[in-house]
Order: sequence, then C-alpha cells, then structure tokens
Amino acid sequence: METKNSLFISALKSGLIIGVVSIVVFLIMYVGDIKPVGILMPILLLLVSLAITIVILVILFKKYRTMIGGYISFRDAFLYAFIAFSVSVILYQLFNYMFIQIVDPEYNKAIMEAQKTWMESYLAGKMSDDQIAEQLDKLDEQAAKMGTISAVLKSTAWSIVVSGIIALIVGAIMKKKPDMFENNTGGVI
Repeated sequence: METKNSLFISALKSGLIIGVVSIVVFLIMYVGDIKPVGILMPILLLLVSLAITIVILVILFKKYRTMIGGYISFRDAFLYAFIAFSVSVILYQLFNYMFIQIVDPEYNKAIMEAQKTWMESYLAGKMSDDQIAEQLDKLDEQAAKMGTISAVLKSTAWSIVVSGIIALIVGAIMKKKPDMFENNTGGVI
C-alpha cells in the first residue's frame, strides 16, 4: 500500500510542477504578447507546450521509477502519468479562469480581435465579403462563450480526456518489468 500512496503523492507533486511550469509559459507568452493567432501559431504553441510538459513528466517519472526500485507496471505508469496530467490541467485551467476574471478580463476579446484581423487579411480575395462577415460573426459567437464556467469545464474535460490518451502512450513507453532471469538465486528451470 505504501507504493500506491507514494505513487499518488509523487504523481500529485509532478502534476503541480507541470501545472506551475504551464502557468509560467502562459505568463511569458502574455508578457511577450505572443498570441495564438492564425493557423500555424496555435499549432506551434500547442506542440511546444506539449513537448515541455512531456519532457518534464518523463524526467520526474524516471526519478520516481528509480526511487521505487527501477521497475513499474504499465498500470502504475499510466496512473502516474494520468494523475500528473490531470492535476496540471486542473491547476492551469483554474489559474487561467482566475487570470481572465481578475487580471485581464479583456484577454479573450483581444485574442479574438487579433484572430478576426488575421482572418480578414487571410480570407480577402478567397471569399466574398458576405462569407467573410459570416465567418467573423461565428468568431464573435465563440468569443461570447469563452471564459464562462461551462466553457472552462468543457475545456478541462477535453484536456483530461486527451491527457488520458497521452498517459496511455507515456505509460506504455515508460513501463519497465524486471528481466525474467535477473534474479540468479539458483533453482531448477
């Protein structure tokens, strides 16, 4: 039971560390006025943040695995990664919601305005003015929903589902069983 308790505590600590790092990355982007606008920038920012998260998780996971003797089952590896990802997602979403409610209530609006400006220039000549206006109206509808509790809960739920999928992959890669013949205590085969 001590191993399960240490797994939970270690995964919880890892999740808190990953969550804090995610918050710091968000704050750096905010101060640097780096906005996820366009087609490539959101994808690039997502990939960079995912890479940072996975690298931190793997480093902390290897440290934990070494601490418990160097071996871990797939189930425990998955649980460790899933708990860590879930804690980091919840911490980040909570921070993000509080940031938008208290520090900069106009943050989402500024992002959507930048996206609208980008879309207007990108779609100019490719669509009629009416079609562009329709697309911009859809962005306004999305902007109105952003920052609400229901939007935050949906985003958190989807992030946890994606975290589960990533945790399955990380767990499968990071599991480590003892070699069958590693224990040379003798005996008949």
